[in-house]
Amino acid sequence: MTQTNDNAANADDRAVATALVGVIVRGEQTLLTATATPTAEGARAALETFYHAFNTRSLDLLRRIWADDPLVQASSPVGGIVRGSAAIAAGYARMLSGPLRVQTVLEDIVAYETPDLVVFTGQERGAYTRDSEREAMSDLSEIRSICIFRFIAEQGGWRQVYHSVSLDDAEQLARYQRAVRCA
Repeated sequence: MTQTNDNAANADDRAVATALVGVIVRGEQTLLTATATPTAEGARAALETFYHAFNTRSLDLLRRIWADDPLVQASSPVGGIVRGSAAIAAGYARMLSGPLRVQTVLEDIVAYETPDLVVFTGQERGAYTRDSEREAMSDLSEIRSICIFRFIAEQGGWRQVYHSVSLDDAEQLARYQRAVRCA
């Protein structure tokens, strides 16, 4: 009997997977105030806000959307694995202050939701260019992305605790790494 009750109590804690069919996160607006809503919609607002901060190169907004915690983590083939909110902010500061401009969107999204943690997985695509150029240097595609947000009421709501991107195409990755190093 106790085991049945434990299973029933844990049913609410299981992650629910949802394919967000047709949803494309373009980062067109900041929804920071909506991240205070302790629902999946609040987590989606945090995801939109993260991409808005990245695409508009807003270091202040990036700092605000990431959780203030020494164990948060960002991982990319250019920046490596970085832990801690201060180190992540420093990495974004270096990247955003350079002449390389990156614009991305997230699509083919699946959300894995629990009451206080949401994992978004999907594919990023976009382009990058230098300040001095009008046309994109190269397109970005086949980028796998994982963004994890945790509801932290004391920090204002849903905050990012993990972000990882990886590029499947070795040639595309090499071109992007060269562009970042030359920027």
